[in-house]
Amino acid sequence: MTKKKVLRNIRSVFTFWTAEQTLAHLESIRTFELKLVLKLLPPGGKILEIGAGTGWQAQALENRGYVVSAIDLTSSNYAKHRIWPVTEYDGKIIPFVDHTFDIIFSSNSLEMIPAVFEFQKEIMRVLKPGGFVLHVLPSSSWRFWSNITYFLKRWKIPVRGAHARNAISEIFYFSRDWWIRLFRKTGWIVVGSGSNCLFYTGASIMDSRLGMSARNKLSYILGGSCNFFILRKKEQAG
Repeated sequence: MTKKKVLRNIRSVFTFWTAEQTLAHLESIRTFELKLVLKLLPPGGKILEIGAGTGWQAQALENRGYVVSAIDLTSSNYAKHRIWPVTEYDGKIIPFVDHTFDIIFSSNSLEMIPAVFEFQKEIMRVLKPGGFVLHVLPSSSWRFWSNITYFLKRWKIPVRGAHARNAISEIFYFSRDWWIRLFRKTGWIVVGSGSNCLFYTGASIMDSRLGMSARNKLSYILGGSCNFFILRKKEQAG
């Protein structure tokens, strides 16, 4: 075997597991998660998605009978790829009047809001009495494995989010217990929480080359990459 062929084979091994993330693969992940979300959501109503990205999930929710509004930051990385009319906002004030929505939903976005404690008041403001809140948030497992795979893939220190000094301490801030304490402190009743039962990392290891079934099985060994939280206001606890 020639030296050139050996190098090509070595390179193919590394490019296989360090594939670049594609929007198609991201949609596959969100499709898997959306199936879980739909089992947890009330069967109908007016819903607000916070951090809607391309608007793909908003469109999917509308196709299932919900009346959907979607918001995201002007600076969103997905702004050029939108397939849904996403309303841009400043990350602080939700641009709707009081008591507008039956359901508030977010997926992998709340952790990026710096003033997340104050933002809970905004969510409560636009939520109707008796309303339902569902957040899907990255887990400590996701942060841990993303740190490792990001470094191996790029040979750089992983980028942190909005609530920690570095990517290592962010493992704690992404824990289920930390979010539950935040929600309770800001006036919510945590009705339920659990795992998305899917393993993936921010470094997009193997991307679509590792299917959803395999990622589901890996989550029971390496941990699920997201947790979900179901919330209601304290005055609605009864």
